[in-house]
Amino acid sequence: MSWTDGYLLRHFPLDPQLRSLVLAQDWKALDAVMAGLVAPGGALFAELSRHATFTRIEHMLALRDAGHPDEEDGIWHDDGSRVLAFSLSLNYFGLPSGGELEVRPKGGEARALGPFEPGKLIVFRTGQDGFEHRTRRVTAGLRLVCAGWCS
Repeated sequence: MSWTDGYLLRHFPLDPQLRSLVLAQDWKALDAVMAGLVAPGGALFAELSRHATFTRIEHMLALRDAGHPDEEDGIWHDDGSRVLAFSLSLNYFGLPSGGELEVRPKGGEARALGPFEPGKLIVFRTGQDGFEHRTRRVTAGLRLVCAGWCS
């Protein structure tokens, strides 16, 4: 797989404390750890810097639940103002059914990625490079990722 597909798959080593924070559903502490990883000098910032030039990363924890009445496919979008985007799997609840990240050239054929074990990092291109993405609905279980945007 190469950048011509619009994405890269990498393994990103996770500190064992992340598992405990996820299973305890301590979202505030988990978000603080992730903020350190994406800050300049953080390990995730360093990994992503290998693939593009940027000065900051915005991130969020994204939990999708098959049991939620509003769970549905996301819409195609391109994060066009960002240089790069990523999704880091934190699926310590087990792998869900559904919840794939789809990446495609705008209007082209989509590639479905995941769901993945914890530590799988998907780095993907944005609208600046003519790509768009969406997340499919989760049909069973929970899907947790740290999603982010580099600019």
